[in-house]
Amino acid sequence: MADITLTFSATPYDRLLPLITGEVKPDGITLDYMPSPGGVPSLFYNQMKFQRYDLSEMSMSSFLRMRSIGWPYRLLPVFHNRNFSYANIHIRKDSGITQDHPEELKGKRIGIGDYQQSLGLWTRGILEMEFGVKPEDMTWYQERGEHYSHTGASTEAGLSIPNNIDLHYATTDFNTMFLKGELDAVTGLGLRRRRAGSLGRGGVPDLGLARSRISSEDPDLLTLFKDPQKEAIRYFNKTGIYPPNHGTIIRESILDEHPWIAASLMDAFEESKRLAIERLHQSPPSLLVFGQHYLLDIEEIFGNDPFPYGIKANARAFDMAQTFSVRQGLTQKKQPPDEIYPQEIIYREERL
Repeated sequence: MADITLTFSATPYDRLLPLITGEVKPDGITLDYMPSPGGVPSLFYNQMKFQRYDLSEMSMSSFLRMRSIGWPYRLLPVFHNRNFSYANIHIRKDSGITQDHPEELKGKRIGIGDYQQSLGLWTRGILEMEFGVKPEDMTWYQERGEHYSHTGASTEAGLSIPNNIDLHYATTDFNTMFLKGELDAVTGLGLRRRRAGSLGRGGVPDLGLARSRISSEDPDLLTLFKDPQKEAIRYFNKTGIYPPNHGTIIRESILDEHPWIAASLMDAFEESKRLAIERLHQSPPSLLVFGQHYLLDIEEIFGNDPFPYGIKANARAFDMAQTFSVRQGLTQKKQPPDEIYPQEIIYREERL
């Protein structure tokens, strides 16, 4: 019997590389890997509007919204791009927000890439759950366009942002808004420790705000938490959840015709991750000077696999994501597993 060919698009995470390169091959399936110009924002937009790929990475928040109105994809419990986004919020020094006082975000203006994105879902949910800061307590500025975004694609599909949310679409870049004092905080910046005495051209301190992107090295920016890692570990120890932002979706019509495909793909995703973890421990990236020690620290906190796949292994995190989605008015109700996952994956976990 000839293989079934599936178009496939996803970020080339280390855990997916053996699958992308063809080193690991799903039984009975040929994957036609297609990189997405523009990264995941473009990939998710194209999936939501045009359903371009059979199999792809997908925003969990956007999946929940679109699935609730009958979007013809199911979710494979293969989760990517996990992070503790709320702990990485950056604040402006003169914003009136004190470090380690997230409750002071109330009444402030916060920049976000895309209101609907999973990073936003988790950030807002955890801020409310842990610190009593509700989404409607802040004014939101979205960096992505009103139409070319998760939020925009959902709006075209008939969904809308709750009326109690004060959401604006930025008319200029966040750098300019910070310079003008129009933003107090921003989500989604990477963390990088600032070097003492860092200088720009001519020996003048480099404020960074004139660069094309806001940088976590800018002296006018502080992290909301003085020690973001400590705060993230506190949350993980309390809840056991390392928040997943992205899942993996597969076209429902393919599952209807070939239901065995779901289990074959799960086997392949798991084997690809197993190889990646094995190789990481054998040869950590050379730029991580103390890589082996770092890996031991990670294992001590998260165990042998910080990126577990499967329905049961992620049941608590997925339920929390659904809870946040309903509380934030992005979906009307939680959806049961048999409306989310392929039937054969549910059966597969019974077998396992």
